[in-house]
Amino acid sequence: MPRKSLIFLIFIFTSSLVNARTIASYGGIYPVEEIDIREVIFKRLNDMDKSGELMNYQERASNHVKEQIERPEPLGLSTTLNPKTYYVSPTVTVNHDIYNADGVLIAQKGTAINPFEKIRFKKALMFFDADDEKQVVWVKEHYSNYPHVKFILTGGSVLEASKLFGRVYFDWQGALTRKLHIKHVPSVVEQKGLQWQIMEGRVA
Repeated sequence: MPRKSLIFLIFIFTSSLVNARTIASYGGIYPVEEIDIREVIFKRLNDMDKSGELMNYQERASNHVKEQIERPEPLGLSTTLNPKTYYVSPTVTVNHDIYNADGVLIAQKGTAINPFEKIRFKKALMFFDADDEKQVVWVKEHYSNYPHVKFILTGGSVLEASKLFGRVYFDWQGALTRKLHIKHVPSVVEQKGLQWQIMEGRVA
């Protein structure tokens, strides 16, 4: 049996294994010879392989992974009829000393660094839920106002959105929206001076 099958399914059995050191028998608990857990697992996997159960587990897991890639869990961000424009600092505080390849200290622990003091971010980031047709229409109407755009989904099908906008991304588990304090979509994020500017779109 392929080793990847063992790695993939081992969790199925470990939760159901009992302590093999003791066994109950009508009022008494008697020590028995310890069972090799690997033998138990391999026997169970072999039985599943013969019955076709193993293949069913693999197919279900494969389909689940495909679904998560194609349509990740939506973030559930709401729209707004009262859009705002606000600013967020990209400044980060270094939590450990940073050295370059030559061993020279370039940033000391506790130092606050604003990357916009050194770089210019030229792209606009458009966050929207592709399952909401009104948001899709809003994005279509506004994205041409920006010379360079990255489309970032907060919900919807990555495949279907890519047919409309080309390459799209998904804000997996809200990593970006949390950092940018985005509460409503659609929203457009750009660098303005030394800060991020977040402009909410008006969508019912």
